[in-house]
Order: sequence, then structure tokens, then C-alpha cells
Amino acid sequence: MAAPIVDAEYLKEIDKARRDLRALISSKNCAPIMLRLAWHDAGTYDATTRTGGPDGSIRNEVEYKHGANSGLKIAIDLCEEIKARHPKITYADLYQLAGVVAVEVTGGPTIDFVPGRKDSLSSPEEGRLPDAKQGPPHLRGVFYRMGLSDKDIVALSGGHTLGRAHPERSGFEGPWTKEPLKFDNSYFVELLKEDSEDLLKLPTDKALVEDPQFRPYVELYAKDEEAFFRDYAESHKKLSELGFTPPSSCFKLTVKNSTVLAQGAVGVAVAAAVVILSYFYEVNRRIKHYVLLMAPRVDEKYREEINKARIELENLVKSKEFSAPDFLRLAYASQFTIANSHHDDNAGNTTSTDDATKKKTQSPNNNSLKTIAKIKANHPIITYPDLYQLAGIVAVKELGGLDIEFVPGRTESLISPDESCLPDVKQSPAELRDVFRKVEISDPKHIVALYGGLKLATAGAQGTNLKLDNSYFVDLVDKKKDLSPAEKALLDDPEFHNCVQCYATHKEDFFENYEEAYKKLADLGLPYSAFIKSTLEKSVSQVKKVLGAQKAVGVGVAVAAAVVILSFFYVINRRTAKHSPHQFQ
Repeated sequence: MAAPIVDAEYLKEIDKARRDLRALISSKNCAPIMLRLAWHDAGTYDATTRTGGPDGSIRNEVEYKHGANSGLKIAIDLCEEIKARHPKITYADLYQLAGVVAVEVTGGPTIDFVPGRKDSLSSPEEGRLPDAKQGPPHLRGVFYRMGLSDKDIVALSGGHTLGRAHPERSGFEGPWTKEPLKFDNSYFVELLKEDSEDLLKLPTDKALVEDPQFRPYVELYAKDEEAFFRDYAESHKKLSELGFTPPSSCFKLTVKNSTVLAQGAVGVAVAAAVVILSYFYEVNRRIKHYVLLMAPRVDEKYREEINKARIELENLVKSKEFSAPDFLRLAYASQFTIANSHHDDNAGNTTSTDDATKKKTQSPNNNSLKTIAKIKANHPIITYPDLYQLAGIVAVKELGGLDIEFVPGRTESLISPDESCLPDVKQSPAELRDVFRKVEISDPKHIVALYGGLKLATAGAQGTNLKLDNSYFVDLVDKKKDLSPAEKALLDDPEFHNCVQCYATHKEDFFENYEEAYKKLADLGLPYSAFIKSTLEKSVSQVKKVLGAQKAVGVGVAVAAAVVILSFFYVINRRTAKHSPHQFQ
């Protein structure tokens, strides 16, 4: 079935349905079964085949009669009352909204909800949902199939703080906590007790305590409810969006605060205030850690020079005068210096005159540095870090990848780390995760996607397949011998392996995740002000589409004021940095 058109009218209906669901759940105390309905509709997703997931198919008789869904017809019928009042909303959106509201009504965290799911008339085969009688291997098999992690498994299991088991449905009886209509961290507190009188502990619950990878999360959530709420909200959102691409990837509309849509200017003004406070924090933190060289003035002239430099880089690659993978490798090497820089936001921004820069890029990139130096001579106002990242983005496009957005404005530094931290082929999954974590990349799908690009970047001109596509993953899935330690890690680690299989069969998923991860990596060295300016510009564009021209006028005024204020404090910051001592203790 077709996806709904998520316009202002649809969002109003979602907001009304939210209020109706809140009233229904509060009056009937049906939060536990509504949450179970949302979970079971989404929990059939298979990331490899891209089937199942939150598509409303659980309303089909063949599916709600699956053994694992016993009793859920009650929740489906309750939702029909809301559907009758708001027929425009899809069942898929309605069921997931019901789960979000169920958590909120019972005191749990606020969960971001993005509408736009389409309904399905077909149901997946039975057997995709967790079996309460099984242990850790079964749990991992079910959740890894969906593309979720160990942390997701434990955090989502915390939802058992709501409700009770019924013998006629599952063969088990009793609540997990003393207050089964209150969402808190008591589920984990009770799990760690050897004997919880009259409280239920299923085999899958006990597995969380007995498994050495699961238990640290249980212990954390038992003592830190805030950490549990944070991780649960994140995992619940992931579960509710499996296989679902929100209508807009750059400006997701959060319906829980839909009044913002009706008062756009106020909303942006509030957001601007948050930005300003965040900016003060960044200013303070940065001054403590390093001295900035003069940041480039990204005006019309600077952008013109960037465009000219882009054309020169493209011509070099197209004429075969230079290898695109070498440009890509240079960009990667510059990006990963942040891993050795204690999260210095100016990492990766060293100039090519520094000997350490030549070390960190290693010998194959010496030619890249010389080439960039020639382009720098033609466009002296462009900073070296901007040229490095521009070269990488040009390389990605010329190698057949997507046209990644480039935001200029990186500040140069004369201080380099001793060496690059490019992921080493000798590293284990844990070590790979650690290196990527230091550059603020933690999602397995981003790690695997970036590693696939890195393999191409290190191929150089001698590579056999100088094209950015999913062929590396296709070959890796079928590869039986001569695996490097890193490739073995990608196949042995369940989360990484799931991503490898997904990219091998779905090139568009690889492109989408690679673009998202690469841009995040490239923007690490971008000054906060440039990043915020770019984000605000995109946000205003999206708000205009949603609110229309009249309301957008107010938004424009609010954003203009925010930009002026940000610019004022940015000037202060630059002057402060300019006159600061060269060494900080």
C-alpha cells in the first residue's frame, strides 16, 4: 500500500490521535498491551530481506493468531476506536504511536515519533518474535536479524516493567515488578535480586543476568534510571522505525510537540536560544584545549573559490592524472587524526606544511599532498582542511558514490598528532569500535559502511575495482579464505555481519549509510558556527515547506536574529582566541 502524505493536515490528525490514545490508555489502564502491540508489529523485521516490521500487518487475522501474539486482538480492537475517529492515519503509524503514548502515560521517557509508515496487507511467517523459553543465543538471533544490538536487547527488555504474563497467552503468570503500571527501572532492580517474591522471571529475563555481555547493562540500568530512560527511548525509536524511511532525512518532524508547527517562529526562536547556550559551552571548551588559527571567512568569494577548486579536482580525476582513491585516503587520514587528539574539534585540520601531516597520511599520500598544495597555490584563501575534505567528497562522487554535501569553513592548525589512527587491519571488533568511537561513530552500520569505503581508499591506483559500490561486501560474504583479521572480525561479529549481509544485497542502503557516516566524519573539524549556520539554513527551508510562506516570515525573522547573535559571539570568540596565550596548562 502507498505511504501516507505527511502534510500539515496529517500531522494535526496525529496530534489529535495522540490525545485520544492518552485518554483511552489512562482510562482503561491498557498501557502494557498497547506497548506489546507496537513491539510485536515492529519485531518481525528482517534486515536482510527487508520484510516485516512496523507496517500494521499485525491486524491481519493470520498474524494476530500467531502464538506469540495471543491476546493482542484486544489491543487491535481498542485501536479501532481511534482509527474510526482518524481514518487518515495508517494502522502502522497508529500502532507505533500507541506504544509511544503507553510509555509516556506510565511515567516513562518521551520518545521521538516520526509518522509516515505505510500499511501492509501481507504478513510475515510465524516464528520471528522472541520465545520466552529461550536463552541468549535465541535473543541475539532475533534482535540481530532486525539490526539491533546487545544494548537494544537489554534496554527494550526493560519494557517488562509494565504489565504481567497471562497463562492462557504465554503459559507464564505474574508481573515482573511490584507496580506493573509504572514505567521505571524496577525491572532491572528485581532482576539482580536472587529472590523476588511473587514476581516473574522468564528464561529470557534470567539470560540478561547470566550472559556476561548483557549483565553490565542490567547493572547500569538498575542503579541509573536516567541512563535506562535515555537508552530505552533510543532503542524504542529504532525498533519503531525498522525498515521505515522518514519523509525527510534532514528535518524530522517531531509530532509530540506539534504546536511548534503552528507557531513556527516561536519554535525556531527557542531552538536558537538552545543553540546559543550550546555555543557558549563550545567556546569555553575550545579555548581551554587549543589555539585557533584565523578561521576562513566563508563569504561569496570563498564559496566561488571552493567551486573552482572542486572543478580542478574533478578534472584531475577524470583526466586520470590522479587517483580518486588516493584523494579519498587523504581525506580519511585527515579525519581520523581526531582519534589521537583527545576530541579536539580542530583535529584533522593541520596544514600540509607540517611534517606530521606527511607522516599521518603515509607514503601513498605524499603525491596527494603535493597535488593539494598546487591547488592551494591557485586558491590561497581556501584552508588546507577544507581542500582535504573537498578532495574526499569529489573522490566519492567520481568513484560512483553519492554527491555528499560539503560545508566549508574548517580552521587550520599547526599542531598535528604523531600519527594517523586509520582502522588497522590487525584490529579486533572491539578495537575497531574503539577507534570509530573516538571519532564519534558508534553505529555498527556506519562503522561497516566507512570501512568498506576505506578498503577502496587504500586500494590506490593499483586497485582492481576502482568504483564505490557494494561489491566489496558481495565479495566478502562469499569469501572463504585469505581473510584479513579485520574482514574476519566483520564476519564474526554478529552486528557487523548483519550489516555486511545487508549491504551485499542492498546497494542503496550502503550508499545511504555511507553518505550519512562520511558527512559526519568530514564535519568533525568544522567550526561550530559553520555547522550551526548550515543546519539552520536547511531547517528554515524545511519549515517553509511545512508552514507555508506566511508563517515562514516569522520563522525567517527569528532565525535571522539567531544568526546575528551567533555571529556576534563568534567574533568575540575569534578575538579571544587570537589574543590568548599559545600554551594552555
